[in-house]
Parts: sequence; structure tokens; C-alpha cells
Amino acid sequence: MSSPGSFLKRLLEEWQHDAISQSGAALTFYSILALFPFLIFLVALASYFITPDNMDALLVQLSQVAPENVTKLIGNRLHSLQQTRKGGLLSLGAIGALWSASSGVMALKSALNRAYDVEETRPFWKTRLMGLLATIVAGALSLVAMLAAVVVPAIAHAIGGPIGTALVWLRLPIAGFFVMVLWALIYWFLPNIKLPFKILTPGSIAGVLVWIAASWGFSQYVRHFGKYEVTYGAVGGVIILLIWMWVSAQALLLGAEINKILTQEKKREAPSGPPVPRPSRKRSRALAAMAILATAVLLWRRRAA
Repeated sequence: MSSPGSFLKRLLEEWQHDAISQSGAALTFYSILALFPFLIFLVALASYFITPDNMDALLVQLSQVAPENVTKLIGNRLHSLQQTRKGGLLSLGAIGALWSASSGVMALKSALNRAYDVEETRPFWKTRLMGLLATIVAGALSLVAMLAAVVVPAIAHAIGGPIGTALVWLRLPIAGFFVMVLWALIYWFLPNIKLPFKILTPGSIAGVLVWIAASWGFSQYVRHFGKYEVTYGAVGGVIILLIWMWVSAQALLLGAEINKILTQEKKREAPSGPPVPRPSRKRSRALAAMAILATAVLLWRRRAA
């Protein structure tokens, strides 16, 4: 295993070689196009499980990390969708929104392929189905997060005392853990490379921690120093949303680069030479059956002689 200094140097080289900053910018563009269709699909999905008032709980959790302008912009759109919602999850609008939202996942797939230094060889229909499935899973996990944001405070209030206070404080670490699991799923499922699945990976842990720290730092900068409304006027909130999503994309791709480097180092440290193949279970059973049959024949022939 390389030293921390050489690892950071290698990470910087890979960051520049894979043009992660430019990939993050492209991913941000497609994510913006997919964000509001995803919110339409999320509202349609949430309408079956939670009331519109409970949507505010998720926005409160988001405000703990994201800048205030981002939370306000997304919150206004969510409330607008709730008031004008027509039809359910299987309506044409929700299905069209799901298809549009999956375009952002497709862009993420391309960015992860570039980070892992692999080319896309899978057929279009397969990758599109993967994008749709990943979008549905993301919507379901968002719904779980909303339900947790509603249920956990109610349980903490009902219990009260130190246990209730501990539950309130544990909400963010638990939410961070689920985000790490989600990122690990993304690193394993989307890129065109076969990797063993792990619930948590070094890249997902480091990426989420960097994302939380960078998002919090950016929100503090916007609150105390940033004057985007003065510079950009009415679109100042949109500019802040773009920058925050670009920062989030950088953190997500950073985790992929960390996983790639660690995987390459593990392969480099593996013993050289061709691996000795192990017989399959079917082949082992066949050989054992033949050995038993041969032994029985020899015993029969000796007995007959």
C-alpha cells in the first residue's frame, strides 16, 4: 500500500488526467435538466405514502447541508408541484418525468466510465433500463429519507429524555450512512466495470464526507460573503444551485477516483503468475462419482476373482 503522500499525488494526477472538473460541469448541466422532472416523479411517488405537509421535513434536513437559496428554490418547486399535482405515479406526466430524470443518471454513468478509464460497450437499451432503475431506486430512497425525517422526530418526542435527544442527534449520522450506501451502489452498478459489491467503500465514505464539508462550507460562504443576488439579480438563486450541484458532482467523482486507485493498487500487490483454476462444483462432484464407481468396480472384480 502506498504512503498517504504518494496516494494524494496519484489522486491529483488521475483528477487532472480524467478531467474531473470538466466532467463535473457536464454532469451538472444534465443534472439540472433532470432535477425538476425527478421532483415531479418524486411528488407522484410520495403522494401514495405521505401527506404534502410532511415534505417540509425533508427540506429541513436538506437545509442542514445545502445553501439556503438551494433549499428555497427546490422547496418552492415541490410545493408548486403538490398544489398542481394531477394523476398518480402511473400518469403520463410522471412516466415522462421518470424518463427525463433518467437522463441525468445516464450522464452520471458516462462520467463514472471516464473516471474508471473504461469505454461503454453495453447496448443502449440495457444502459437506459439501468438508468430508469437507478432513478426509481433514488426516488424510493428519497421517500425513505422523507419518512425517516417525519417518523424519527415524532418517536424522539414521544420517548423524551436522553434517549429522545440521542435519536434527534443521530438523524444526520444515519442519513450520512445511507448516502454512503447509495454512493457505493452507484459506483458498483453504473460504470461498465465489474467490481465486487460492498455496502461501504473507501470512495463512498471519503466522497460523502468531502461533500458534506464542501456543501457546508459553500453554504456558509453564500450566507456571509457571497453576493450572488447583487451580481446576477433574479437568477442568483439558480447560480447558487448550479455551483452547489457542481461541487456535489466533484465529490461524487472524487469517490470514484479513490476506489479506482485502491483497486489498481490491490491488483498490483496481488501475487504474479496465472491463478490456479479451481474446479467447479459440478466438475468436482463428477470426479468424485467417477472415483467411487471405479473403486466399486475394482472391489467387484477382486471379489469375483
